[in-house]
Amino acid sequence: MTNDSSLTPEQEQRLLESYRTLRDLAETCTVPAVFAALRGALAELRVALDGQAVDLDDYYRPVGAGPVA
Repeated sequence: MTNDSSLTPEQEQRLLESYRTLRDLAETCTVPAVFAALRGALAELRVALDGQAVDLDDYYRPVGAGPVA
């Protein structure tokens, strides 16, 4: 099955903003269940964006890696 749909630039930007927000929340979250859910959501979002050929290199920072230099 092929997927002929793609993200609009606005959708891509909103998803990248959401990714950054989730990542920032995970950086400060001390509740284990919520932290695990955030990590799972980030992983799912990375997979979905990668499938749409969205370059996450500028946005990807493993949780706990500290601020972007």
